[in-house]
Amino acid sequence: MDLLAIGGLLRYLLTVLVMLESSTMAFGQYQGDDDMIVEIVSKQYSSGYLPVVGSYVEYKVRLTNIGSVAVENQSLRVSLVSDGNKTHSSAVYSTGPLEPGESKNLHLGPFKMEDEGKHRLLLLAESEGLALDYPHPDSFIVYQQSTVQVIIFVAVPLVVAGSGIVGFSLYQRARRRPLPTF
Repeated sequence: MDLLAIGGLLRYLLTVLVMLESSTMAFGQYQGDDDMIVEIVSKQYSSGYLPVVGSYVEYKVRLTNIGSVAVENQSLRVSLVSDGNKTHSSAVYSTGPLEPGESKNLHLGPFKMEDEGKHRLLLLAESEGLALDYPHPDSFIVYQQSTVQVIIFVAVPLVVAGSGIVGFSLYQRARRRPLPTF
């Protein structure tokens, strides 16, 4: 095992330990007076419809204070990590003040995708006593550019051929039916 692999493994283990240590806050198991729920509103890849190595991903999330007290300028740590741990982008965002029942949108990223394979978006509340509920964590597969080109090269002709076959069969069926008489 070379030094880069060992360094990557150590960084991955450190990330897992930090996530496990903070998991009570990250998944809303703590039930205090100030609770917040995070929902992904939208996700956009700079490469278009499919995530490609070297491109970026951006999120728009909605923060909602579901607690009984105002949340004042809490910190939210956001990380995009890959299974291969080559992608490890993180940033800290301020939630700003949120009154009970109030929602606000927050823009996250852009995060660069450095590795092919599975990627996950991780969210942690950095303040003690704040329970952060992230009910639908996001994960996706990042592809090599060459893989996407092959998919497009194969998929487009298949879709065109399939459409032609369906169209022709519908045309043949319509020709065989007698015309309605009035």
